[in-house]
Amino acid sequence: MDSTKEHNKDKDNHWEWRLSASARMAAELDPVRFGVKAVYVMGSTKNATAGPASDIDILIHFDGSLHQRKELLLWLEGWSLAFDEINFQKTGHRSGGLLDVHIITDADIAAKSSYAVKIGASSDAARRLPLKNESDPTK
Repeated sequence: MDSTKEHNKDKDNHWEWRLSASARMAAELDPVRFGVKAVYVMGSTKNATAGPASDIDILIHFDGSLHQRKELLLWLEGWSLAFDEINFQKTGHRSGGLLDVHIITDADIAAKSSYAVKIGASSDAARRLPLKNESDPTK
């Protein structure tokens, strides 16, 4: 494959590398350390429509302490900045961070509030990503 075709292929798979990177991030997330029950991807990354300026919408089902939440947000910021650098290398576009993180709790899920409605929705449901030491929850 010549370099022009390879470059064009790379330009067309914005959702693909974002989904793969999100899955890798979730696979590295220690749920006990951070008080996380589940991680989901949603939006254009999940729907395979992400473009060069698209963020990565992440939904986190959280059940931890305030300290765990602070640590989780710092950990996610590192990934967000790293993903932004990858995107810059691929597209020349910087956003200051690629992750758009939404944290929900058991209470949000019970009340079906905010982004919690995306879990198990009949249309455009969030896609669960396996966490560290967890098999694929979709299988």
